[in-house]
Amino acid sequence: MTIKKQVILQALRDCRDVYGHDDDVMINRDWDGYTILSIEGTKEKTDWFTNIKFLLKSDSCHRGFKVNAYRSLAKLVCEYEALDPKRTLVLAGHSLGGATATLIADLLWESGNKNIALVTAGSPRPGGRRLKRRIKDLEHYRFVHGNDIVPTTPPWLAGYVHTHPVIKLEDANDTRFDGVADHNMGDYYDAAVKHYENHE
Repeated sequence: MTIKKQVILQALRDCRDVYGHDDDVMINRDWDGYTILSIEGTKEKTDWFTNIKFLLKSDSCHRGFKVNAYRSLAKLVCEYEALDPKRTLVLAGHSLGGATATLIADLLWESGNKNIALVTAGSPRPGGRRLKRRIKDLEHYRFVHGNDIVPTTPPWLAGYVHTHPVIKLEDANDTRFDGVADHNMGDYYDAAVKHYENHE
């Protein structure tokens, strides 16, 4: 399975737009054959407490991210149509939302649901090597924009890794020491559009 570039771009657009949404998640069924679940990233103080829990691991996963994954998965189950077997479920997230989407993908993948794909933007390292092995065959588009610093956290010295290779997005406004500015989801989306225009 390879998801269409238009669906990948829609997933990234939804990652940008979910920040203005009332819930932490947004479900989009606009594309035939696909359901996109976008998960909001770090936005409030409580999200930072989730991010800080990197010292605690559960089943080779960042415990704070895993708790967030369970909360988002509950919303997905409540919107049961999102698990329609005739549609590929595309899990998408930016920042904390990317790590959360990765752990939801792990839960679904391990339960036998292989009709899923993952799109992440600026995601921190979600877990350890066992997590990476469990979902190695999952289709995952992992984007990093410019010098974004978030994907370099939590520390690899603590055993955290990314699960899939990076798709590097060029920073159109590259300046020195702009690692925080490069984390902006709007810039991620714009850079992804240019990336796909240049790789057609």
